[in-house]
Amino acid sequence: MSLILLPNLLDTSLKGTTAFSKEVIEVLSTIDGLIAESEKEGRRYLKRFLLKKKPHEIPIALLNEHTKPDLLNFLLEPLVEGERWGVVSDGGLPCLADPGSALVFLANQLKIPVIAYPGPSSIFLGLMLSGLPAQRFCFHGYPAKDIEKRQLELCRWQEESRKENSTQIFIEAPYRNHSLFQFCLSTLSSKTQFCIATNLTSPTQMVKTQSIREWKTFDSSQLQDNPTIFIFNSFK
Repeated sequence: MSLILLPNLLDTSLKGTTAFSKEVIEVLSTIDGLIAESEKEGRRYLKRFLLKKKPHEIPIALLNEHTKPDLLNFLLEPLVEGERWGVVSDGGLPCLADPGSALVFLANQLKIPVIAYPGPSSIFLGLMLSGLPAQRFCFHGYPAKDIEKRQLELCRWQEESRKENSTQIFIEAPYRNHSLFQFCLSTLSSKTQFCIATNLTSPTQMVKTQSIREWKTFDSSQLQDNPTIFIFNSFK
């Protein structure tokens, strides 16, 4: 009986299991089922590994933004009965800007052992590669959709960064990356150090940090539809 938090690749086009640790490969051979964001990506993930059953015979349960809280107990029923199930996101790590935390909380309450395996996280890789201070940082998830609220948020984050030398991190749905980038250019101070980290770990990875003033000539259309982390620091 255990809930196993599994890493996934950021660039899921990579083939095979060479990017996974020996421990992850071994634990995948023991699972009875998989909790995933989507069945398509869950099956794709399972096909990489040697399992106790054929990939199409491993049951998959869905956990995503549409999952209602009252279904979490149902997801854990097989574990209460003694089975081992994995949890995987479509990319990166579960629970970090992806579903999973509420399930882990409930598993802890039910005294179900939870095991986590490390792997790539776009949030932390972006921060590491940005060159911006990482002693104090905050991940905000998605900015507000309302323009006025979004402007207030960015201004507040910038002020916090100035006062505390804290690095601010946020994301957006890839199809809105271009508009968010342009909004940041028009809202943040020209001296603010701003980083975009896009397509991390893929052959087209780009990570660049420079002042908002220097970003003014950048063609942000190339960010559109590509997974991107936005990071800035305004400390003087």
